[in-house]
Amino acid sequence: MTIIIRNSALLALSVLAVILSISCSDGGWLDNLANQLNPPNESNILQNPNLGFMGNSSPIPEGDVDAIKSVDITGNVLSGGSLFVTVTSSKELEELYLKIEGENGYYVWELEDKDQISSNPYVYQVTLEFNIDLEGGEKDAPTELKFTVGGKTESGDYVKLKSKILKIINAGSGALQISLSWDKYDDVDLHVFSPSGKHLYFGNRRETSGKYGKAELDIDSNAGCYIDRVNSENIFFADPLEDGDYKVKVHMFMKCKFGEGDTKFRVTANIEGKFVEFSKQQSGYFTDEMDDEMIEIGTIKIRNGKCSNCSK
Repeated sequence: MTIIIRNSALLALSVLAVILSISCSDGGWLDNLANQLNPPNESNILQNPNLGFMGNSSPIPEGDVDAIKSVDITGNVLSGGSLFVTVTSSKELEELYLKIEGENGYYVWELEDKDQISSNPYVYQVTLEFNIDLEGGEKDAPTELKFTVGGKTESGDYVKLKSKILKIINAGSGALQISLSWDKYDDVDLHVFSPSGKHLYFGNRRETSGKYGKAELDIDSNAGCYIDRVNSENIFFADPLEDGDYKVKVHMFMKCKFGEGDTKFRVTANIEGKFVEFSKQQSGYFTDEMDDEMIEIGTIKIRNGKCSNCSK
């Protein structure tokens, strides 16, 4: 009995010491506990390597300049995937700011020449990459994300904010996940060839035979120009992974609306929750003249269940 009482007393003193230690720090112990559960200087939703993140619950900068005229986000949010954000402004912008409701801060995108696609008016397009752990549609999980977009002009003025709400789409992840997104309402298809030659695409959505884990195309968007506005496709491979080369290609199956300019696309892949780079390219485009054309993205090399040519 004495031992039990002594151990209980020590435990109580330890808990009290932790509480007092936290409560004496700035912001109070409840705020500090929340920050430990959701670190204020780390982003949880976006995984772009070139995005800065201003944590500590920093509010997104807002000014009185009415410059941003529209924010167009094509498609829906896909865990482990990406989507395109197009911002039209009456003034030249130096930075874009993005706040996602629920995070302890906001993202900063320092705009470069490659991000600007027009100057009359000023039109900027950036691509967001989402964490593989983002889930939608599950019990008690959010099914929507609210995006608030702001910016700073070249003259240093902050602009008024614009907001959009997007739906979260569940996507299979497995041991290897490969996702495709594009910025026009066309029928673009993802094709993946496994080391043993299995071809995953809309004509062969599922492979379950053999000693390796199943492979599946679980999201097929805008099929036959029946526009669902998801604008993403997703193929995943479950454990165990087959060793060898996984070849990835993107096919413009059908241009649904001609004369609207290039259809830009981006392919993302992740293994064990980390984004990987392809051997050739991750982004590209189809012109109106490239109907029914295939573009090779590259190869992911798996050796002993691990990616041997991934740099991230």
